Amino acid sequence: MRKPEECTEKAHIRDEIDRLDRALVALFSERDSYVRRMAELKTDPSEARDDDRVKAVLDKVLAELETHELAPDLYMQFWEDLIEVNIAYEEMAIAALHGEGNETSGA
Repeated sequence: MRKPEECTEKAHIRDEIDRLDRALVALFSERDSYVRRMAELKTDPSEARDDDRVKAVLDKVLAELETHELAPDLYMQFWEDLIEVNIAYEEMAIAALHGEGNETSGA
């Protein structure tokens, strides 16, 4: 692992970005496991969207971005999209777990 100022070649920077990408994927995988578990604990697809929780998460992310001097206009849309993907997954998973949308016509 090199610090940015220790990178003397483009290849060094590319190696570090690749390393960070691998770490990000691992973190997303860990985050996803909690989203999946949350879907298992909920009993109705309407529980997937909790607007108060979404706002709280986005507020916390914004504070972290500011702490790290990262531009919110570059990262907040990503986080909003991530949350929407997670909500859509939860809605689908909760419905599947509780048999919604799987009724037969009886014919």
